[in-house]
Order: sequence, then C-alpha cells, then structure tokens
Amino acid sequence: MLNNNNSVKPLPTEKAKKEKKKLFHVEKRFNMALWQSILIRFGFIIFAVFMGLLVLTMAYGINPFLSFGNLFKGTFGDLLSGNFDRLWEFLRDSALLLGVGLALIPAFKMKFWNLGGNGQIAIGALVCLIMMVELGGNMPDIAVVLISVVASVAAGAIWAAIPSIFKAFFDTNESLFTLMMNYIATGLVSVWIYWRFPGNSNVVPTQSNGRLPVLFNDKLLIIILIAALFVGILFYLKFSKHGYELSVVGESVKTAKYVGINSKKVIIRTLIMSGALCGFVGFLIGSGVDYTITAETTHRGMGFTAIMAVWLGKFNPIVTIFTAMFITFITKGMGQVQMANSRYITDASATSIVMGLIYLFVIASEFFIEYKIMYNKNGKETDVLEIIGGFFKKVFGPVGRFFKKVFVPVGRFFAKVFVAIGRFFKKLFRIKDKAKEKPAKESIDDSDEENQVSLDGAKQIAEPETSPSKKKATSGKKKSQKGSK
Repeated sequence: MLNNNNSVKPLPTEKAKKEKKKLFHVEKRFNMALWQSILIRFGFIIFAVFMGLLVLTMAYGINPFLSFGNLFKGTFGDLLSGNFDRLWEFLRDSALLLGVGLALIPAFKMKFWNLGGNGQIAIGALVCLIMMVELGGNMPDIAVVLISVVASVAAGAIWAAIPSIFKAFFDTNESLFTLMMNYIATGLVSVWIYWRFPGNSNVVPTQSNGRLPVLFNDKLLIIILIAALFVGILFYLKFSKHGYELSVVGESVKTAKYVGINSKKVIIRTLIMSGALCGFVGFLIGSGVDYTITAETTHRGMGFTAIMAVWLGKFNPIVTIFTAMFITFITKGMGQVQMANSRYITDASATSIVMGLIYLFVIASEFFIEYKIMYNKNGKETDVLEIIGGFFKKVFGPVGRFFKKVFVPVGRFFAKVFVAIGRFFKKLFRIKDKAKEKPAKESIDDSDEENQVSLDGAKQIAEPETSPSKKKATSGKKKSQKGSK
C-alpha cells in the first residue's frame, strides 16, 4: 500500500489561460478621413512650432511671441508697406525646392532611392557657370543661356545615369552609390574653381553675362518654368505609358517582367530624367539666382530637403507643393528669428535644432496617420489620439463655450440691426417707385378713357339706328318667347 505522501498525484488539467493584453500596442489604421489627417498634421505643426520657440525661450530668454511674429516676417516681410521682395523670394525658393522634389518623385515611385540630388544639382550648376565664364561676353546672352541649359540638363542626366546602369545590370545599392556621387561632384566643383581662379581664394566672381532673362523681376521666370515643369511631370506620371511602367516596376520587378516591361530600360530612363531635372534646377540656381558657384552651398542642401518634402507629400506632386512651401517657410522664418536675436543667438546651431525638432514632429504626425496606439485600461481599448482630443476638449471647452455665449448674442444683435436697416431702405425705395408710377398710371387711364370714347363714337357711326321692320321683328320674337314660357 502506497503511503499518502508518496502517492502519485494526478496531472493538473489544462486551463484556458487568459492572455494578458499589453498596456499599449500599435495597430494599423484604415480609412482615415481626409479632414482628420489634415487636422492631425496641422495640430502637430502648431505643437512643434510652440515647442521649438519654447526651447529658444528657455535657452536664451527671448520673447516667444516676437519670435512667432518673426517666423512670418522672415517669409513675407512687411507687406503692409508695399514691400513684396521677401514674398517673391519665398515663392522662388519654394519653386526651386519643388523642382528638386519633382525630379525625385519618378525615381521614388519606382523604388529607386535617389540620394544624389545634391550632386546632380551641383554638376548642373558647375556646367552652367563654365558656360557663363567661358562664353559670356563672346556671344549674345540669349545664346549663352540656351547653351547653358542644354549643357546643365545633359550633365545632370549623365551623372544620374551612372548609378542607374550599375543598378540595372549589377543590382548595386542605389542609395549608397548616389550618395557617394555627391562627394565626387562637390570635389569637381572645388577642383574647377581652384584651377580656373587660382588666386581668388577659391571663389568664382559674380558673372554679369549669360544670366537668365528678367521677366517683371528676377524671380518670376523661375517660378513660371517650375510651374511648367510641374504640369509636365503631373501629365507624365498620370497619363503617359512611361509613368505607368515605372509604377509597375516599383510595385514588383517580377510582375513588370511578366507583363513584358523591360525593367532595366525603365530604371535607366527614369534616372536619366531625374538627373536631367536636377541639372535644370542647378542651371536655374547658377544662371538665375547666385550667378556664381561654391563647393559647399551651390546645391543648398535641397537634394536632401526635397526627400523630406516628397516623403511628406506621399510622392504626390500636388501635395508636394504645400510641403515644399512649409519647409521653405520654416527655414526662412527661423533665419529671421536668428537675425532678430543676434545678440543672444550667435550661430545657426540653435535655430537648426529648432528646425530639426519641428521636422521631427511633422514626421511623427505621419505615424499617427498610418497607425494608432491603443491604450488598454480594464480590458477596454482606446485610441491615444482620442484621449488627447478629450483632454483638449476639457481644457478648451469652457473657453469655447465662453466665446460662444459672448459672440453669438452679439452676432444675432448685429444681424437683426442689418435686417431692420435693409427693410427700411426697401420700403423707402418702394415709396419712391410708387410715387414715380402714379403719374404714368393717370396718363394711361386718361388715354384709355379717350380711346373708349372714340371707340363708342365709331360704333355709333358704323352701326346706325335699326329700321322699324327690324324693331317689329325683335318685338315679335320677344312675344313668342313670352308665349312659350
């Protein structure tokens, strides 16, 4: 007999274990309304600007409200005084950034990550300055401009074709390849400047020949050219066969091969076009903006900045217009903030930190549009954005109700006043109209009476008194009618 202590215990039955849900988890978001995505982006932008100005206030003690005003002053200037120079400059720089974005969109839609925009712009600007230096003064300016634009576009196309060929035939890493090409382009600019102007401190003198023609001002023609480029790229992507092919290659190279699309040809062709457009932007910078060239600032970092503009625009040319304008607004606005507080902010590092913080929040807004963070409390899951929205509703709800109580009655009062004034003037004009109509009616009535009299006289003349025979006939008819009754 087995001892109770040594007895074999039965195996425990398997119980349904309740999985403990995490406090936070991420889910894919589907079918978000357009107004909600716009509201999320706008909210993150406002919060980012507020946080950036708060950082400057904590670091340097500057007035955040004045800094917020300087953001707009740096972009638009003093419009009330009739000075539109900064506004035109803002539109021109936004157009140039949009031009680089339009060059990158076809490559990105094909999943070719072209990081060589800076190098392609620099090569285009270098070739443009070479034409201006060597041909300027020896040929008419319009001829120099035409030669410069063709040479810059060709140089940018060749510079982008090199990594595209290696990608198509040897499947190299296009991101690393195009990135390294940037350094080579910068080195070529430095070598040419040192060779052509050896005793000029590595600086090219500002060229006065071969400049882009001026249309109303020196910025309008650049904006028009980029607008025409925008229309062309939009048509190319939406309605052309090449645009369809690059989108198929971007989805799947195997699918493109199955339907008979030569993916190698599409890759090379698309990158040539992308490099050509970057070279065209380099021509605009050299011939229409700077009229000189430096190794460090020729491309203005637009090759990398345009990547963010395109990514925020979801590779959509129309949306990229607004993202390019927003990035230009932040860049110019923070430059004005630094200039207005030059006593405290001695370099651009602080403003660069603020700009980076703003860009970080803007990129973070895309995460909340694509995904939602669910908060689990007592088995009930709630979207974090709904919690944040409820918090702001509690905070700003009383303020909104206060303004509603104040302004709604005031608005109703003014509405009643304007309605009463309108009715008064309406009655006044009616009285005047009636006073004008009365003499006309009297004259019409008099003429009607005269016409009636004349008609009666005419009837008497045309119809004389009836004869006695007719009177007897009528009297006989009347008697017969009485007898029948």
